[in-house]
Amino acid sequence: MYDIVMPQLSDSMDEGKLISWKVKEGQKVEAGDVIAEVESDKAIMEVQSFKSGIVAEIRAKEGDVIPVGEVIARIQTSESKNEKVVKTPGITVVETPVIKQTVSKPTVETKQEPIPKTPVVQHLQKKETGAISPKARAKAAQFGVDAQRVLDKTVKDALHVKDVEAYLQEQYFTPKALRLLDKYGLAFASFTLDHKIDEAEVQAFIEKNETPLPQPLSQMQKAIIANVTASAQKPVYRLYEHIDAKLFVEHDAYSITAWLIKILARVMMQHEAFRSRLHNDALIVSPNASIAVAVADKKNLYMPVVKDANKCSVVEIAAQLKSFKTKLKENSFSAADMQGSNFGISNLGMLGVESFDAMINKNDSGIVAVGSLQEGKISLTLSADHRLVNGYEAALFMQDVKKEAKNPLQFKD
Repeated sequence: MYDIVMPQLSDSMDEGKLISWKVKEGQKVEAGDVIAEVESDKAIMEVQSFKSGIVAEIRAKEGDVIPVGEVIARIQTSESKNEKVVKTPGITVVETPVIKQTVSKPTVETKQEPIPKTPVVQHLQKKETGAISPKARAKAAQFGVDAQRVLDKTVKDALHVKDVEAYLQEQYFTPKALRLLDKYGLAFASFTLDHKIDEAEVQAFIEKNETPLPQPLSQMQKAIIANVTASAQKPVYRLYEHIDAKLFVEHDAYSITAWLIKILARVMMQHEAFRSRLHNDALIVSPNASIAVAVADKKNLYMPVVKDANKCSVVEIAAQLKSFKTKLKENSFSAADMQGSNFGISNLGMLGVESFDAMINKNDSGIVAVGSLQEGKISLTLSADHRLVNGYEAALFMQDVKKEAKNPLQFKD
């Protein structure tokens, strides 16, 4: 007789739970056949028979927790074919047939008393079907739910945590209540699951606990977050300067931003590092100066680009800035609007901000933050990517910007 024992499926396992039988008593099995599923402390595993034969005895019922090494089934193999399996309801007995002995006198036959039969009581229980993961069983137990009942209501062969959660939601919440839970990101475990919970009860819970409403991020907001996160990882340094505002005030038909874009584009053409970017271990220098402009409302920040600004007049630059404002209001920016920059500008001066630092956009070489007009001067903060622009060149760049800001020729329409 071949004994199958509770296997040790991990180093830390000292007992296992019998999940399901895949065979019945009296059934023929071949070596390698799966006869049962056992739950260890880590997973549900299959138990195989390593010998062929007939299932003579099943010693454990589904759901039993059994010590490692204890016999859970016996297989009648070809070596034990003379043994007879006797079955009665609830009892399994292995009986050895009568053995005849012959004495010296051929006419006399003696019969050996049969080996006493020791019945092994087999407890009967409704058989479970399918496998239940440890976490699913624990989740069901947490809420006083029969895991087998949940499994019976599914079409799956195995029960997992998400299946138990789906069952609990369907069993205890109305569809409108579930939508409200999802909207506020609430866990169903926050409620007592002993009755059907409707939308009104969930709403009352929200108001009582002052539950905040999560606002999903738009694709643009996700892009902004990714851009800012990438910018924060750059090796950045800053230079702080003031430029003379006299000519900006005299030529106020166009905004300070428009004039500065025109000036910055001209100076960028004299300093190629400010038109450069890194790509695949190479330094790429653009032939033109394209400047990203920060435009924002209360919710969103965009960086549309004035492309080839060095070729544009202040009239053309002003027209593009006006179109940016329209697109911001209509929320109609396209991906193409945001591409192609190699430098940036952000102006908060019109809001009374004296000075501030701005984060570099995407792969740009740097950005200028423009503060408010104070005592005839405008503050500029240059943030530069140290991988592209060294401090000396940045200082020269700012000197040239200050010089062009006082050059009347730069303020021609």
